[in-house]
Amino acid sequence: MALVVLGCGWIARRHARAARRLRLPVIFASRDVARARAYAREFGGVGAYGDYDNALRDPRARAAVVCTPHDRHLDDVLQALAAGRHVLVEKPLARTLDEADRMIDAAARAGRVLMTAENFRFMPAFRWVRCALDARLLGEPRELHLIARGWRRHAGWRLTSDAGGGALIDGGIHYVHALRWWGGEVRRVFALRPPQTLGDMAGEDAVDVLAECDGGAIGVLANSLAAPGVSRFQWSSVTGTRATCFVDNRGRWVLIRGRDGVRARLFWRDTRGHEAMLRAFGEAMTSGRVREMDGAEGRRDLAVVLAAYRSLAEGAPVNPAC
Repeated sequence: MALVVLGCGWIARRHARAARRLRLPVIFASRDVARARAYAREFGGVGAYGDYDNALRDPRARAAVVCTPHDRHLDDVLQALAAGRHVLVEKPLARTLDEADRMIDAAARAGRVLMTAENFRFMPAFRWVRCALDARLLGEPRELHLIARGWRRHAGWRLTSDAGGGALIDGGIHYVHALRWWGGEVRRVFALRPPQTLGDMAGEDAVDVLAECDGGAIGVLANSLAAPGVSRFQWSSVTGTRATCFVDNRGRWVLIRGRDGVRARLFWRDTRGHEAMLRAFGEAMTSGRVREMDGAEGRRDLAVVLAAYRSLAEGAPVNPAC
């Protein structure tokens, strides 16, 4: 049974490469049928459509991978569920909590799984950090620093208000998830943003978030598309009472330094986690239950992002649960 990839942009390429390595049949769909056909030729797809509905109703289709712009997620997810397909939807799950709730409710009514495509959850290096925390190698977590800064000019829909925000809701939500996963649920956030550099972008091009997590750990997230000269070779860190863990943001290595000396791990396979994510999606479809990154988990990531945006507007700390 095939995966239907809705939308043939750059993120669809990562899903397509992972599916090809896993030997999963893929049907490509785009409002530009020539683009869908080009992707099918490039990645060995078993079908190509210029219409989402026809692609979803292809008898070979089992599930949909939604790779469309943020403002399309709700409609495309609902359409896929209505066609009886399981759904893996790119982050952010939605632009608003109401949109997220409608997706989650629709999946429950349809008896289909809804999974958020948060590949950072499946990156081997990032999973190793979680394992180190579980094994108490770091002691009690105290501080998390997640740095995602560089220079990148967006184009198209990402420049508009249709994106639901700017840097944080797009790429930054990856690090919001890592913050929650490693540090615990966020109970308070305070956000600030510098003056805008990218004048053609409706959303923020940079934001700094201070977060208080359950258990008392403090997280700092620095997210910017407007930092010229900053190397893409960056890492995040978790400091505990026994050691500090450094992890490459591209998933290639992890280093722990502390009371018990130094240990390191290198990763060569599936460093971005897309293959593991598709395998987890397949297991979820078989079992009828998403073990990791279900719709509710994607909603919690979104709630922190929206709380940060509210903090920017109000100039005060915000509880994501409110």
